[in-house]
Amino acid sequence: MTGVTLDGAWAVAGYMPPGGGGQAAAAGAEPAALEEPAAASRPKVIVRHDGNGVITAVTLQVEMGMETLSEKYAEMGIPHILYDGEVDIADAWVKDGEVVPKLDVEISGEVRPVKADGEDLLQLMVSPAEFDATVALDGALVHSEHVTDGKLEFAVDHPGSYAIFVVPAHPYRLKRLDVEAIAP
Repeated sequence: MTGVTLDGAWAVAGYMPPGGGGQAAAAGAEPAALEEPAAASRPKVIVRHDGNGVITAVTLQVEMGMETLSEKYAEMGIPHILYDGEVDIADAWVKDGEVVPKLDVEISGEVRPVKADGEDLLQLMVSPAEFDATVALDGALVHSEHVTDGKLEFAVDHPGSYAIFVVPAHPYRLKRLDVEAIAP
């Protein structure tokens, strides 16, 4: 096994490293204000994306430098942008040369508990109308289907806590709905 081992001093309860003094700031003292780093001081990242704006990779650091890598990508025709800031690939995409948040799924109707009688029907409308719906019970997949009319209907005869995942196409983010099915 590889890893980092602590020396004997760190393994002793109450050990304080030299120079720290071991004292916290006095109660009531004003905390130091943290400011957002200026754009010029934030490291640039390279965000690679496909023709639809789906982010396929984020490069944080390279030996040759980000500007040089960006130039090489441009020469090779690889779609990318040089970006100042953090990028969460799951919740962002590239639109018009900018990293922007993915769109939210809109649900109309009340997400509510249902009776586990197979008849109490939860009816919701989803936008965008086309999506994949996946239902899990206690973390196990129990149902999946492709929906094209925006109608999400849910009824069960087994009590439990269900997670319904609405997975639309890009550029929307996944939406999770938690529904409790209560024994009648």
